[in-house]
Order: sequence, then structure tokens, then C-alpha cells
Amino acid sequence: MEQAVHLDGITKRFPGVVANDDVDLAVEKGTVHALLGENGAGKTTLMNVLYGLYQPTEGTVNVHGETQQFDSPRDAIDEGVGMIHQHFMLVDPMTVTENITLGNEPRKWLGLTVDSEQSRKQVRELSERYGFDVDPDARIEDVGVGVQQRVEILKALYRGADVLILDEPTAVLTPQEVEDLFRVLEELTDQGKTIIFITHKLGEAMEAADEITVLREGKNVGTVPADDITREELAEMMVGREVLLDLDRDPAEPGRSILEVSDLVVEDDRGVRAVDGISLEVRAGEVLGIAGVDGNG
Repeated sequence: MEQAVHLDGITKRFPGVVANDDVDLAVEKGTVHALLGENGAGKTTLMNVLYGLYQPTEGTVNVHGETQQFDSPRDAIDEGVGMIHQHFMLVDPMTVTENITLGNEPRKWLGLTVDSEQSRKQVRELSERYGFDVDPDARIEDVGVGVQQRVEILKALYRGADVLILDEPTAVLTPQEVEDLFRVLEELTDQGKTIIFITHKLGEAMEAADEITVLREGKNVGTVPADDITREELAEMMVGREVLLDLDRDPAEPGRSILEVSDLVVEDDRGVRAVDGISLEVRAGEVLGIAGVDGNG
């Protein structure tokens, strides 16, 4: 198959740190490719090199068979590479259409005025082409995180992206939104787009990707087909040793109360309640887990 991206011998050094160490990466066109590794493995740094946010200390970047030198994200965008960051870059009071077309609006009257109607039409057509359920006139502050992520994807597609990089795309999503995202990725690849998504979650990499590349301590330790490897094998590639993913433990026998919290309220620096009415108890001899999507306190 044709390669959409080929990174050859990428090394990226920062003062006192080698973030990427002679990394090769080949991504086939029209596939979903997971970049898997622990936090600090160099995944985001490598993709920032591909997107032009960083320039490699050594090595070359090839996109669609052409060697590229991306000195900025603008250069990468011009060559069809888009990136959706973990923390979205949207303007809350503006509409979906205004965010997607910002800086690239169609214009009328000899370029003196933004053609708002044409903008909405283009966004609506783009949304329908890829099966996105997005209202062009909705304000960003009024839609959920899952919709905001789709707006970011549409923003990249509007600028002509053929290769889409998603940085930890499931971190801020509910389980249902994760399933919706995976359907979106499938639709995009069906229409010839290439997806690279950064993750540290084994199950999601195996479910959504065609191939998985594992980074460990800045090095590529292997690329494998997603349907030809087990979770245990992937985990061992990630950490460099055998990992027990399922543990049999005797039920805990909690003792006396060590910590009690009742109706806790915490406001952020804007006066918005980040924690509202939380009560919990921690007892001796137990492990208490606190779970939730990013941004929920």
C-alpha cells in the first residue's frame, strides 16, 4: 500500500533530554495507526515534529512520498497534515461555523466582507460528507465535548487535511462518545483519510487501529497489526517487562475510618464550582478509586 507518512531516523533533543531517539515510523494511506506508549515515551513530541511544531534534531519527514521540511504548523497544513490537540483550540462564544472557517472564510464584495451564508453552506456540506452531526450555527459554549472534538476535526478537514493526528483523543470523552469517535475514524478512513492517534490505552489501540507502533523511552520498539497481538504482549512492549493485567485479590477488610469528606464544594479562580457536594469516606486497609472524565473535578 501507499505510505501517507514516513518518518526516517527522527531524533529530537531538548537540553538534557532525548525525547525521540532515531525513530522510524511508516503509516499506510487510508488506515488508522495508533502510537502507543506510556506517558513520557515521546509520542506527542514525535507528532509535533510531523506537524511542524518542533523541528527534528536529526532525521527526515516524508509525506505522500515527498521529503518535507516543516518549519511551522502552517507548512504542515499546506501539505495536508492536521493535528487535533488534547486540549481543544476553539473560541467558546463563536459558532461552529466561525470556528471552523476562522482565518479562511469565503469572502464577497471584492474580499471586503465575510460571506457568512457561504461559510455555513461549506461547513454543512463538509459535516454531511463525513457523517458528522454538527449544527453549523451552534455556539461552542453550548455544545458537549464530543461535538467540540468533531468541530476540531472538521476544522482540519476544512483546511485540506489528508493526514489527521489526534493526541489522546479519548481523554475527555465518555464511553459512548469514544464509540462515536471510533465510528467517525472509520468513516474518515473509508473516504481515504489517514489517522494517527496517540494513546496509552491498550484496549482502545487494539479496537480502533489497523496497526500499532509502540514507543518506549523515546524509541520505536515495534509496529504490529492490531489484530495479531494480545494485550499482554502490547503491555510488555510498552514497559519492557512482563505485566500482569488481571490480578486475583482477596476482598479487602476495611478497618476504621481514616478520612471523611462531607458535602465538599470547591470553586475555581472564576468562581465556578469545580467540585460540588462531594462526600466520601476512606477506611484503613482499602484502596478507594476516584474515576471520571478529564475536567470533571
